[in-house]
Amino acid sequence: MHLIMSPVEDGLVSGPGLSVAQTVFTYVVIPVSLFAVIALVSWIVSAPRKDAEESSLTSIK
Repeated sequence: MHLIMSPVEDGLVSGPGLSVAQTVFTYVVIPVSLFAVIALVSWIVSAPRKDAEESSLTSIK
């Protein structure tokens, strides 16, 4: 009966809270930077390629 009335859930270990700066960094800065990196990589991979100059090795005159 004592376990049912316990205010702490099983496996829950409370620790110190996060400061405002840590919270903003964790929940705003990190996700936005990950989004920017993924968007940049996908843009670079799918960017239109420049038309290559004709090479003397691949063209016959």
